[in-house]
Amino acid sequence: MPLSTIEKNPTSIKYWRKNPKALDKFQFIYHFLPHPEKKTRATLLSHKSILVYCLLIFLVTGLFRLIPLVFPGVLGYASDVNIRDLLTYTNQRRKVVGLSELRLNAKLTQAAEEKAVNMFEKNYWAHVAPDGTEPWDFILRDGYDYIYAGENLAKNFSTSKDVLQAWYDSPSHRDNLLSTNYDEVGFAVQNGILDGYETTLVVQMFGRPRSPSQIASVFEEDSILKEKGENKIAVPIAAVSPNGGPEVRVQTASSEKKSAIVDLGVASKTVSLAFGGFVGSLLALDVWYSKKKGILKFTGHTFAHLTLLVLVIVCIWFFIRPGVII
Repeated sequence: MPLSTIEKNPTSIKYWRKNPKALDKFQFIYHFLPHPEKKTRATLLSHKSILVYCLLIFLVTGLFRLIPLVFPGVLGYASDVNIRDLLTYTNQRRKVVGLSELRLNAKLTQAAEEKAVNMFEKNYWAHVAPDGTEPWDFILRDGYDYIYAGENLAKNFSTSKDVLQAWYDSPSHRDNLLSTNYDEVGFAVQNGILDGYETTLVVQMFGRPRSPSQIASVFEEDSILKEKGENKIAVPIAAVSPNGGPEVRVQTASSEKKSAIVDLGVASKTVSLAFGGFVGSLLALDVWYSKKKGILKFTGHTFAHLTLLVLVIVCIWFFIRPGVII
């Protein structure tokens, strides 16, 4: 019943006075529905409410950025990436355009593993290490004499297919994948904490040996895949080099990957969908009720609301985005 009718009807006034809870219920529905008398949007769609939503979203986003600094490893990205699938998807892409398949090379794989371990140890995410070490230094260090070489990097992806798709969608990474200059490839799938987040780094190193006779055989490829195993993960171990200096090696272990308490990939999607779904439902309810009751005049602008919502969701996705390549 409209408020104007209530104010003119003594019986109604008497009823509302005797039933204050009913009045509270009557007023409560206008948090979700547009007000027919005041001709305004629902309270939960007001400018103040939208501002509160934005502040809450940015607060959650800020916590996701702050927690890793205080409690490293609590937040992370769950993944199911393995060398066998990475090799398969890489060669599938090459076969589609008529290129020969790349052979999995042990020395390139070792170089890729050492590069991944180095990024975790020195906490960086780049082709060139803070001390100036380049990808080619890892390749040459492991005795791979090349004519051509290249590197693709990825982190925070959930599957091997997603990694390859991201590389393929990037012109510079696709050039490596589909280059005729390469005959061999090496992969590393390494788990650890980078910048406070539990994550999986993927390193792909390409090469063409100086001597064609050095190209990996099918036997070598099978041996590498058998050694790594899709249910195994690579873990760094301390070792001593022949000259007495420190050396970093990588061995496989059948232990399960340590999972972060909160998967940021799932968290970002959940927050975005929950927030967008809630406000989107309110807008849909607003349109439906307005047509049903013939409410023509409202305060605020739907376009402005939607634009603000999109910007907030994009901000969430930018700060907590899964899947990054360089």
